[in-house]
Amino acid sequence: MKRRAFLAGVAGAALAGGGIALARARRDGERAVLRVGVMSNLTHAPLLAGLNTGRIARALAPTRVETVVFRAGPRVTEALIGGAIDAGTAGPGPIVIHHGRHVQDAAGSLDDARAIRTQHGLRVIAGCCSGGASLVVARGSGIAGASDLRGKRVAVTQLGTTQDVALRVYLREAGLRERAAGGDVEVVGISQATILDRMQRGDLHGAWLAEPWATRILHELGASRLVDERTLWPDGRFATALLVTRAALGADPDVLRLARALEEEVALAVRDPKATITLAHAELKRHIGNPGKLEAFHRAADLVDFTADPIRSSVERFGVVAASFGLCPPHPTAGLFG
Repeated sequence: MKRRAFLAGVAGAALAGGGIALARARRDGERAVLRVGVMSNLTHAPLLAGLNTGRIARALAPTRVETVVFRAGPRVTEALIGGAIDAGTAGPGPIVIHHGRHVQDAAGSLDDARAIRTQHGLRVIAGCCSGGASLVVARGSGIAGASDLRGKRVAVTQLGTTQDVALRVYLREAGLRERAAGGDVEVVGISQATILDRMQRGDLHGAWLAEPWATRILHELGASRLVDERTLWPDGRFATALLVTRAALGADPDVLRLARALEEEVALAVRDPKATITLAHAELKRHIGNPGKLEAFHRAADLVDFTADPIRSSVERFGVVAASFGLCPPHPTAGLFG
């Protein structure tokens, strides 16, 4: 996907969101339905585990929980803005991009600043995970440092993901740019499975990926981990999965119950990460059939830190750098935390 097409899609999702009702109205008979999005990554394991065991369903009863699994964060935030789901976990990159653009579009049509803050954009309501993202490079690629990426082809799962933003920062700090911006590093947005296949065929030199995909490529292809992203952040802490909802649902009782239930799942994951990861893998298998080997999820466990802390400073940093690349307007985190 070209960056121009990506930005057009973001704007379209933002405009579509303007006509959404300010409270959930969908019903299943007499029961409300809360539509929850979650990604198929290890970093989202606490939410996946809670959905698998029925603990989250019981915490929200009699409201019924519907689960939708996504493979990339921008799909989650697009679904939120568009009203297809009511809450979900995503990385900070797509959250700040879609929040910033949706609020900007609302500001162009509404005069009431308070209404814009309370009724438009997104709200972060809980943390889920820190860490769990890496730049991996193919065996035989000759890449031993950032400068070796010149002339190479590097992948992310989709433009506008958290890893896309992280990769561009890394390139810029090394004095490099993507080819589309006049530089000589080609950045492509393709699915995880396609990344694995193309790296195996020698068509890709590296990829910035969330877990378990980074670790899976290491073990299946003999690749190397060039950057563990934790080394780029103070104390190694940065948000990679956050629970987010539409601004208009920020005080919805079911959404708040979901946030509390997720915090309990995170606490369980901290105490027994192996159990949480096993349950999360089972939930993914139920929804998508083949999430990859459970062994890969467990191998990557040491690279993630489950936490209910949204690590606001890291989200704000993602907002600053996303704006610097033109992915969203300046100050894209204004109102994001309520």
